[in-house]
Amino acid sequence: MKKAVTGGCKCGAARYRGEISNVSMFRCYCRDCQQLTGAGHSEMFPLVSETFKLSGPSTEYQMTGGSGRSTWSRFCPTCGSPLTRRSERMGQCVYVHASSLDEPEIYMPRRTLYDEAAQPWDKPDKVR
Repeated sequence: MKKAVTGGCKCGAARYRGEISNVSMFRCYCRDCQQLTGAGHSEMFPLVSETFKLSGPSTEYQMTGGSGRSTWSRFCPTCGSPLTRRSERMGQCVYVHASSLDEPEIYMPRRTLYDEAAQPWDKPDKVR
């Protein structure tokens, strides 16, 4: 049995639950993640799509990712907290932002993506 995790937005209006995927947790420096988070990178925690449940209000934004395929970002419409990312390319997972986890200390990134897009003020560290 896989471990279930919970999380949600800052104001508490949107909540989620899902099982941890065996896909690596990662830190992403792509320009999309920079713009969507308002920071130099995002910290992404994969959950199994078929177990993922979101309750409460949310707004989804569709865009074309670096792969040329569709990606979707979900936010709380009340407080603006970023909640999830998902993509056509990795449809078996829903990626939640590690800061939205109820227990963010369980996040342990195993790799970085798009290091070459990192801003000079947010250079990638070595991940564990």
